[in-house]
Amino acid sequence: MTSNIVIIGASYSGLPAAHYLLKHAPESWKITLINPSTNFYFNVASPRAGVEQSILGKNNGDLFIPFLPKLEKHGSRFAFLHGKASAVDTKSQTVTVTLQGGKGETSVTYDHLIIASGANTSGATGKEWGFKHGLEGNTEEILVNTRAAVKAAKKIVVSGAGATGVEFAGEIKDFYGAEKEVLVISATKELLPQVPRADVGASARKILKKIGVKIKTGVRVVEERPAAKGVEGAVELVLSNGDVISADLHIATWGIYPNTSFLPKDLLDNAGWVKMDEYMRAEGTQNIWAIGDVTHWGNRKLTTVDGQWTVAVQNIVSSINGGGVEVFKKYVHSDSLMIVVPMGRKFPNAVVFISGWKLWGAIGWFLKGRTYMIEGARPVAEGITTPGRVKI
Repeated sequence: MTSNIVIIGASYSGLPAAHYLLKHAPESWKITLINPSTNFYFNVASPRAGVEQSILGKNNGDLFIPFLPKLEKHGSRFAFLHGKASAVDTKSQTVTVTLQGGKGETSVTYDHLIIASGANTSGATGKEWGFKHGLEGNTEEILVNTRAAVKAAKKIVVSGAGATGVEFAGEIKDFYGAEKEVLVISATKELLPQVPRADVGASARKILKKIGVKIKTGVRVVEERPAAKGVEGAVELVLSNGDVISADLHIATWGIYPNTSFLPKDLLDNAGWVKMDEYMRAEGTQNIWAIGDVTHWGNRKLTTVDGQWTVAVQNIVSSINGGGVEVFKKYVHSDSLMIVVPMGRKFPNAVVFISGWKLWGAIGWFLKGRTYMIEGARPVAEGITTPGRVKI
């Protein structure tokens, strides 16, 4: 039986799904991958790469890895559309794609569609800094610009005190030291508000203060505007308490937004995430599946990815072979949190929280602080292992 499976997105969930299906599905099945970039981007390392890529260690060149060479070895079973999905018609089972380089539009039909288009962090101020793959596939350029902006600035404000903001502030101060004045602004009273133990955020605050990062909590940035004439700095930031501060550079790390503008509204919840059923299908559909950050489930962390795409592809295989929900695997979402937050390269400047336990900072430095785990990027890009280091 032939079947056309279309996958939108080639990151931590879409790419392993493509590799798995090409390795294990029947030869008659065709896999089409749609993505605006031909590189796998290991954005886990973005807080350090946004400061200086070379300090990621000997594998720093693996920040961006071409993924097509391994996939194209499967011959005519694999097709790649270099562009962005611009529309999905569920009645005709067609995806419209705007091709990169101004090459117009094309379309592809599907028997099963996997939505793995992820999320972005540009909505806070309309600017992209490279913490997620760029919306236009130009992440390498974005990171170059981020590094240049950080290098040129003397006073830097990082708004948002989640893991990315805390890591990025720590990396700037660790690399540049006294050259830069770094201020973290947090809307919450403590840092790392996603962690249900305040002592974890308190430990992060202590480390940042130790390395010279300033911290302002309980307020948020409500407006960014060009600095008035005579005011030092490039921008002025209006805070929720009425204060106005100036800076050479403001980098917002808060807010995450789904890449779902191309999807029919009936597939989405009010915030734009794909509504899901327990089998990893888009709610109310039989052959549309969603995996990764784009789903309506919270806790959008790398630790949840493997459980999602593996259930989806197994159920697709069962569906094509004539099975239904009676044989489908069920996905059980876990909000159990695992978070490792290094703040620079120095031992043991990190905090670790795993399933209710606060662990030693030395563990966080060993797991992530040395290289940001970039040595695990190539096996994912080449379809050897999953993000969770499981063999595909």
